[in-house]
Amino acid sequence: MYDRPATPRRTTGFGACDDCGRSVLYALTTAHRKIIAIDPPEDPAGNQAVSVRDTVYWTRQLTTERPRAEEREILRKPHFASCPVARAKAAARRRTTGRTRIGVRPVPWQR
Repeated sequence: MYDRPATPRRTTGFGACDDCGRSVLYALTTAHRKIIAIDPPEDPAGNQAVSVRDTVYWTRQLTTERPRAEEREILRKPHFASCPVARAKAAARRRTTGRTRIGVRPVPWQR
């Protein structure tokens, strides 16, 4: 009846996209320790520098301070850029109507 929320991914490595089924590489971001999907083939125009340390795939976004891939890093693109289902979901979220009110009405001193 209702879609279950996706369980958060706990491992890195190769797998399949939950939305479109394509092959992806799951990597842990160095900034926020969040697992994101990345397209597996190397791409010199990519903005994600992927490396492997202790069997864990790590990724960092290129910045003005570190604009190039460093030692043992490979440039790749995030999967969100090429996943048709994920882009459609993001567009649908942007089209939603204004804020919805949930909960009780605040009392006068809370306004």
